Order: sequence, then structure tokens, then C-alpha cells
Amino acid sequence: MQTPSGQVAAGTGVFGAAIQGQRSEQQDSFRSIWLAAEQGWLLIIADGMGGHSAGGMASRIAADSFVDAFTSSRARKMDLQPALQAALDHANSQIAKAQAASPEFTGMGTTLVAVYISPSNLGWISVGDSPFWLLQNGKLLRLNEDHSLRAVAREGAKVSGSILRSVLNGEPIPLIDCQVPGPPPGARNVLLLASDGLLTLQENEIATEAARNAGNGPEAVTRSLLKAVEDRGKPKQDNCTIVVAFPPESIAPAVAAAAPVKAAKKKGGGLLLTIIVVAAIAFGVWAWLF
Repeated sequence: MQTPSGQVAAGTGVFGAAIQGQRSEQQDSFRSIWLAAEQGWLLIIADGMGGHSAGGMASRIAADSFVDAFTSSRARKMDLQPALQAALDHANSQIAKAQAASPEFTGMGTTLVAVYISPSNLGWISVGDSPFWLLQNGKLLRLNEDHSLRAVAREGAKVSGSILRSVLNGEPIPLIDCQVPGPPPGARNVLLLASDGLLTLQENEIATEAARNAGNGPEAVTRSLLKAVEDRGKPKQDNCTIVVAFPPESIAPAVAAAAPVKAAKKKGGGLLLTIIVVAAIAFGVWAWLF
């Protein structure tokens, strides 16, 4: 099952939605793909950037190209990790192709986080700063790497802003986080993907709000977090997209209404990349697996 562009099926296992914030357009794109043969989900958030409509175009190209390549690779029985990498490479190449065909799209780019979850496996690939968290026992644990200067600042360097160190922009990708740790966490845990617009809230605030609503399902978690962002009233609030997944046993889709959203946006202006190779893998990421 593939949900329409800009919508995510509301079922017992997965729900997503987005707000435009204070931006003139929506440049986030997200997709939720039910893989019936694998009894699993492919979940994607892409946070575009670039002048005018270029950011929205980049995120849509990346999300749709990733889906096409991943599903094709899995149909050919490709293992999960190479399928994730092949899909990312294809998405990046399609952005380059669009730039070559339309000069007005020069400089566009997007972050991307894609998560695969089935009863027997969990894996992800990400580029940029869009976070992927595990909510466990009321605490958030970030699973994917942060390819922004925020991560460098946390390590003690003096930096300002949230300049991205890696994006999909049709050029070689400086930093990629691709991991397949094994089976997903238990059913009492929550997986949460977001664009960086959610970082208007502190991580402890996100954890508290998500834990408070987890008993009411993924839709309640998603909507409560989006409302908390809106209620904060931050000037120039960025687009904010959230997809929440409850791991098995309730992973299969249900027939229900979809969550309408707008199209996709982010920061105006061109891309500024500072290529800094930082290898920082938190040992705690694996704690929930053992």
C-alpha cells in the first residue's frame, strides 16, 4: 500500500502529519509505504532547501525516487542495507538530473531520513539533520547521526547556527548514516521521525509530550507534538513534519482516514556545506537491542 503524496495512512501502527509553520510554502515531503510482502513499513521524511519552489521540488524528488528504487531492489531480494544505500544514491542522482534539466533548480537540496521496520528487522539511512528517535521508558534516544553543526557544538566546538554538513544535492554525499541493527524494539516503545522544525521544542519536552500521549496511539502522539510546536509561537517557525511508528505487534495498516498536509519547505537561499568528517556513534544506541 502506498499512501498519496503528502498523506500518511492512519492505522494502529503508523501515523504522520505536517504543519507549514511561518514559512511561505511547505518544503517538507514525507511518505509511508506498506510493503505487504515483507509485512513492514518504509517511512521517509525529506526536508528541502533552496530558493522559491526548489526546496519542495528537491524533497519530493528525493522521497519518490527513494521509494521507487528501494521497492524495486527489495523485489529483487536485495539485502536491506544495500537496498537502502542504492535508494539513496538513486534519489541523489535524480536531483542532479532535475538540476541539469532546469537551471532554476541549481543549488536545491534536501535532507532525508528513511526507516524500514518489520517484525524481524529495523534499519535506516539518513543524510542531514532530520532526527530519528526511539522513545523508551519516557526518554528519547537519537538513533541516527546529526549531520549539522549542532552535533559539532555538542562535542565542545564553538559554532553558530545549524549549517548542514551533508545533504542530497546531486553532488557526492559527504556524510551518510546507514545502520541495520537487527530486530525492532518491543511494542511498548515508539519510533519517531521528524524534520528539524520539531527542534523548536527541547528533547525533554518532546519526550514528555510523546510519552503522555503514547497510550492513545501514533496519531495522538503526532498531533500533540505538532500542536506543541504551534503553541510555542516561534517567529519564523520552520515547516514541521512528524511520522510516528509503533513497532510490532500492531504494525499492519488499518483502513482509516488519512492525515492531510501541505506540500514541502525550509530555509531559503542556496546550500552552504562545511564538510567536516566526524565519526560519533553513541554506544547507547545499541542498548535497547540487548
